[in-house]
Amino acid sequence: MKLLLIGLFAALFATTTFAHEGHDHDGPSSFQPLKGGVVKSTEYINIEVVNKDTKLEIYAFDNEGKVKESASYNLKASMKLPKNKKIEKLTLEPVSDTKTSKFSHYEINSKPKNTHRYTLILEVKDANEHHSDKIEFTIELKK
Repeated sequence: MKLLLIGLFAALFATTTFAHEGHDHDGPSSFQPLKGGVVKSTEYINIEVVNKDTKLEIYAFDNEGKVKESASYNLKASMKLPKNKKIEKLTLEPVSDTKTSKFSHYEINSKPKNTHRYTLILEVKDANEHHSDKIEFTIELKK
């Protein structure tokens, strides 16, 4: 009887132990930066921000790593300065690839004064979704 209970107990724990093997729902996105920046993802878009000296480059990719057409989503940008918490809207300038003339990425030409860091807030809404997602990046200014 003891052997039967031990065998049943071991089988019960073995099945629950391996039930979720290989699934990491709360883990980080597996999308790697393609332009050398920092990537944050939603369920339908991967946003990569590349910090240049006086500008930011913002790339949008689908889950396969292809550039998302600018017409397939809506993107708004703003920045929050650390001291006064004031949120300022930023202008996104679309940039086309010189070879193909297709949309490549957005640029923001902004370098706030009297600060070494700010928060970039991107609000992105896919054309097929009913909600928007807010993504925040901490931008460290180069000296």
